Amino acid sequence: MKTLFKLTALALVLSVTACKNGGKKDSNGKTTYVEADEKDVNAIIEYNNVMVSFTDKNNSYLKSLESNLDRIEKGLAKPNDRFAFLGLMTPFSMSTFSNSKIKPDTPPSALSSDDQKFFKENVVSMTGVLDKIKATYKSLDEYIKAEDWKDDKGVKGKALVDSIYSMGKKYYTYDEVILAKLNVIGDDAERVILKTHPLKEYIFALKDDRSKVAEFTKLLASNKNYKAIEAKAKTAYQSLEDQYNKQVAMPAPDATKFPGKDGYFKNFNESLNDYLIAARKMMRDASASGKLTEYNIEELVRKQDSMRSAYNNFVD
Repeated sequence: MKTLFKLTALALVLSVTACKNGGKKDSNGKTTYVEADEKDVNAIIEYNNVMVSFTDKNNSYLKSLESNLDRIEKGLAKPNDRFAFLGLMTPFSMSTFSNSKIKPDTPPSALSSDDQKFFKENVVSMTGVLDKIKATYKSLDEYIKAEDWKDDKGVKGKALVDSIYSMGKKYYTYDEVILAKLNVIGDDAERVILKTHPLKEYIFALKDDRSKVAEFTKLLASNKNYKAIEAKAKTAYQSLEDQYNKQVAMPAPDATKFPGKDGYFKNFNESLNDYLIAARKMMRDASASGKLTEYNIEELVRKQDSMRSAYNNFVD
């Protein structure tokens, strides 16, 4: 089955990619940004937020596009089905509105010169690929609407579909390395701001949960042959479960001082437990069958995204 929308990008999973200078962690697992002043840290966090919003918008468009491509591909394989392309809606790419002066392709001076160069070059390249995807889909859309597939038995249409899938892989190659570096830089910058936060103990715990979950999802997505990663998966899962048990033993934030935070903390823990439940089930099934399916990974990604929403509710 062909796929355009990359699950690891949706989940914002961690990467082991080493980044030069500012984006590279030292022996203690930190970047140089842990020593940044408050002004620079705020600029870095703002850029991180701009980039996440930008990539989320692109992901939403590409996910809609993939649904159309699947329908078109099936329709071209059955040219006599008069309902194949009925009701096909062109995906809409919504522009991201932001009051920020920082734009995706203009990283702030708070970043090192190497990191500024990295983001600018990769964002420009990624955006260029996305523009080509949109232009190619426009040609495909016109091809379908004009029913040109009746003239060439769908040859051009199939070639356009294949081209979009190929460009989609290239897009997510850029997307993944960008998000990997953002995750490293943004995490350290945020921890600087949170040093004096009254709920920092909780926020740091939740951030660590999300990091471990992201690593676990990526581990399972790395090899459909479960037996090849089973030992690592069991160890990683146990570490997650231990962290969860330690966390639920923590007293909830004082509701009189922080209204609503106790409920949000509970909701996050429940979302993490939902993830663990799904992980246990699929690990047991995969141990018997020897493999993981796309559906398995998709389910973990959905659970992980729920954790992301719960985390945002707690920190907002």
